[in-house]
Amino acid sequence: MEAVKENKKKVHQGRNIRIARNFQNMTQGDLAFKLNLSQGKVSDLELKETLEDELLDKFAAALNISVDFLKNFEPEEVMKSFTFSENAFTNNNAENSKGNVTQQIVGEQQNISNYNFPDNIKELYSQLLEEKDKVIESLEGLVSDLKAKGK
Repeated sequence: MEAVKENKKKVHQGRNIRIARNFQNMTQGDLAFKLNLSQGKVSDLELKETLEDELLDKFAAALNISVDFLKNFEPEEVMKSFTFSENAFTNNNAENSKGNVTQQIVGEQQNISNYNFPDNIKELYSQLLEEKDKVIESLEGLVSDLKAKGK
């Protein structure tokens, strides 16, 4: 009988390093200096989906964060639980819950407590949203250009 493969997307550990580094207003050069690496090497590692545990431990120590954040943080999963429109957002998980909100929040807090998130997580999410908005704006511009050429 054929084994069933899990359809779970892998965590992009290099991107998590970039997120943590940017959150701390640290350049690749600053991080490279802390790790005794070249800036180019840090750049290359931030592009990799998975890294060796030894490297992750070094990055976590240099960034003063938990290695679990680098190994497990999935911004896409966080973004899925919110709806964004005109600078307002709604937690989709809490809508229409009629009394289960408290249990859900407690459960979410227990899940979150497994991670050592940076203190100002709202700022991190704001940076992620700004990055997402820039990508959307760029793509919308490309679509407009393509539509104009097609007419």
